[in-house]
Amino acid sequence: MKHLIEASLDTEKRSEDKSFWPYILDLLCFLRPKGGILSVTREEKEKEVAWLHEQFDGVASLILTNCQGLKVSQMNDIRSGLRSQGVSFKVLKNTLARLAYQDTDVALLADDVRGPRAAAWTRDENVVPAMAKFLVDFAKSNPKFELVRGVLKGKVVEPSQVETLSSLPSREELLAKLLGTMIAPVSSFAGVLAAVPRSFVCVLKAIEEKKSAASESAAG
Repeated sequence: MKHLIEASLDTEKRSEDKSFWPYILDLLCFLRPKGGILSVTREEKEKEVAWLHEQFDGVASLILTNCQGLKVSQMNDIRSGLRSQGVSFKVLKNTLARLAYQDTDVALLADDVRGPRAAAWTRDENVVPAMAKFLVDFAKSNPKFELVRGVLKGKVVEPSQVETLSSLPSREELLAKLLGTMIAPVSSFAGVLAAVPRSFVCVLKAIEEKKSAASESAAG
């Protein structure tokens, strides 16, 4: 993968040389410590590609979004909300993302990695419904935030399917329902057991009363 990164970065540098970027780079080189901006930038980009590839490899689900026009505070709300669900969220640098998703399921979204894109992803399939619900709810309350497409266990999912995922019960809800079905018969059985002594006492009392009545009749 390293040779792909280097080739892409060299291409990126050549395209930059045709614009105003050389002047910006000269200024940055002057301001940066000895060693130059290009070598540092290449190293940083290689680290980010490697990190993203590690994140994308084996992902249970990843959903691409268009967050153009959102305020910084809104982006922070998305990050904190997803983080509380155990979900990662990152604004993508498309050139690096294309390198990072090679040989992963995320490559299925290659045609969608263009323009302003941010991705939410998780490796835990139990978290997928919660992730989808948060994104769908946020998109409904913030029209500028759009769901693009996603991938779920090697399959591409459309925004409408993400909405369907959002309606699925979470792992905690499923466990609560399961626990409820397990407790209900136990509660009923406990009620029956509790009723047995009461019934037994009532029977004994009825027998005693019957005997008393019979004794009084014989005596009379």
